[in-house]
Amino acid sequence: MIGKLVSPLLHASLLAAGLALAPMHALAQTDVSQYSIQQLQQASKSGDVVAMSYLADAYFDGEKLPQNYALAAQWYRSAANEGSPYSQTNLGYMYEYGLGVPQSDTEAFAWYRAAAQNGSIVGKNNLAYFYEYGRGTPENLPEAARLYLETAAEGNAVGQFSAGYLYESGRGLAQNDGEATRLYRLAAEQGHAQAQANLGYMYEYGRGVLQSDDQAFYWYSQSAAQNNQHGLNNVGFMYDSGRGTAQNIGQAVYYYRQAAEMGHTRAQSNLGLMYLEGRGVPQNDAEALRLFELSAEGGDSDGQTNLGFMYETGRAVAQSDETAVYYYQLGAAQGNETALSNLKNLFGQGRGG
Repeated sequence: MIGKLVSPLLHASLLAAGLALAPMHALAQTDVSQYSIQQLQQASKSGDVVAMSYLADAYFDGEKLPQNYALAAQWYRSAANEGSPYSQTNLGYMYEYGLGVPQSDTEAFAWYRAAAQNGSIVGKNNLAYFYEYGRGTPENLPEAARLYLETAAEGNAVGQFSAGYLYESGRGLAQNDGEATRLYRLAAEQGHAQAQANLGYMYEYGRGVLQSDDQAFYWYSQSAAQNNQHGLNNVGFMYDSGRGTAQNIGQAVYYYRQAAEMGHTRAQSNLGLMYLEGRGVPQNDAEALRLFELSAEGGDSDGQTNLGFMYETGRAVAQSDETAVYYYQLGAAQGNETALSNLKNLFGQGRGG
């Protein structure tokens, strides 16, 4: 008896809040939007904080001036030191990613905190993210939750999504699928792509809401329309299994491929299975192996398990029980039941030990 493959599955509900540059400062006292670059430079040198921020933007995006992150950081810093929450947020962003300044989570955290204290919603979300993952400061989930809930209450989609995830996972907030679903819906209705994918997941599994494949497919499709990797993979799964929509293997392959090419590890495993079984694509063991390898290297337990199967059976690769065991163990360590079953089967036959 040989081991089993892992069939296509939904990717688990995901995760972290995205960080982004702040919107243009809503409290600007001077309208400099129509200034020429020369006027911006002169106004900035004269101490106009809003002009400094616009000039920094111009250096950052490289549309009106040659892109220069160092000068962007310099002018964001000048405005930030004058108390601009917009520039404080953006200077934090530049430190977070090492753009024009040495990368420093500590500096990023300090500037996000300053922006948050000055009322920036983006600053609050980014500060919460740093508290959530212990970047530039010790992990503090209750403080992350407080900040996300604060921006969520102000109608911010990132805060709604992030607070929803904390409720779903029970991190920093008491686990509550109903609240998670409510917040995901608020963010999803504002077009937040990952919230749409997560709301689809809640419908798929009936968590905090009545189970509905139709609603799951709808929200996955909304997410996929924005090229969200998880939405693309999950729409592929719905077409593959005929859940919430008519089964369409060609469409399943299309969506799996879109997500796989973006680096989605579960989609890579799912597409690999299509090649292995010749479903919607010409049967091709070598292509299946390549995709399982990509998935396994990315840490996906299904990809690891399916790669183990290829080694166990010697398909497109030299047969090796030892290598099969290695990949099955990686999958089993993540709780993959098929990997665990395959390990037991091999060891029961006195193989791979």
